Amino acid sequence: MRIRERYELAAELAEQYRMAGRNGRGKILDSFCLATGYGRKYAIEMLRGRQRVRQPVRRPRARRYDGQSFRNSLALIWEASGYICAERLKPFLIELARLLEVHHQLRLDPSTRTLLNEISVSTLRRRLRSMRPEAVWNPRLLRRPSRLRGLVPVVLNNLRAFDTPGHLEIDLVSHSGRYATGEWIYTLVATDLCTGWVEMEPVMSKGQRPVLDAVARIRRSLPFQLLSLHIDNGHEFLNDHLIDYCQSRDILLGRGRPHHNNDNAHVEQKNGYLIRGLLADHRLDSVEQLEWLVDLYAMARPFTNCFQPVMKRIGRIHTGTTSRRLHDQARTPLQRLLDSGAARPKMIAELVHLYTTVSPLTLRRRIEEHLTRMPRALQLEPGRPPKEGVARAS
Repeated sequence: MRIRERYELAAELAEQYRMAGRNGRGKILDSFCLATGYGRKYAIEMLRGRQRVRQPVRRPRARRYDGQSFRNSLALIWEASGYICAERLKPFLIELARLLEVHHQLRLDPSTRTLLNEISVSTLRRRLRSMRPEAVWNPRLLRRPSRLRGLVPVVLNNLRAFDTPGHLEIDLVSHSGRYATGEWIYTLVATDLCTGWVEMEPVMSKGQRPVLDAVARIRRSLPFQLLSLHIDNGHEFLNDHLIDYCQSRDILLGRGRPHHNNDNAHVEQKNGYLIRGLLADHRLDSVEQLEWLVDLYAMARPFTNCFQPVMKRIGRIHTGTTSRRLHDQARTPLQRLLDSGAARPKMIAELVHLYTTVSPLTLRRRIEEHLTRMPRALQLEPGRPPKEGVARAS
């Protein structure tokens, strides 16, 4: 007996089964089991009205973003952006594609352009995860109270209230390698709280005079007026030379609390993903490497400020015991600077010319090529411990 015939027989006997008494139901059940071969428990469910319902076949939705043309175009745009996250890339996706088309490094067909316009952040994140490149460079004491601390006030959240360019956080990044022995190069990093603008200057030591000279070079290269500096409590910043320099030029000077790195959170973030992302933990300690760093930052500075979108936190949503940060739309530091109207008039034309004439993909590839030409550092013997009294590099 076929399945359909069994269902038809069960439907015919169902009414009789419900109306019959105990003995009558037993006889109907015996005959139904004999005809269909079902067990008694399953036959009872059939006679009570239960039937096997065929589940509809769920066909997977056709994939729109797996085409080779789309993947190649997205990979090229992602490379030009410096492999940033999907949240930062999505608002700048079409603009980057337009810039690459202007420089004849990308050609989009109408369907691919439509997909780039319609792709969501979550879908973009999944696509980028599947195309994640293999990185060539694998990034990996209490002081006595000083009278200078009384001259420089502790500033925590006041700088964030100034929604104008010119308020910078600065910090030093060490390139000592595995062991902090001898002398090595540092990078002075400065980031603007309003626009996210980044400046990088290498120095041969963390002495007060070299650091002050680097601060002066950053001030001259900024496309806006320097209004304030936020420093940590290291002696390379907290000294008479920098205090006098800021006072003579009407630059406000503030500092964070000792042993609270998050007071300089914006520049600490740049230290991690920007400086360490480029140089990892390699030791840099020679004049040749210092000159190599100057050339590297000359390319990394326009790439970061003109073609790297950044997001600013604008609030926080609390839901029960959890919270979520809110950010504004990702824009490049150059776009934020031009929108603020605080750029120096003489530098606006130069910045716009740089943005329109330099390809981000070409600039990114020049940076990667320059990284492969890093001069060799002074190598310590394998397994050799640091000298007595010399601390390991953090």
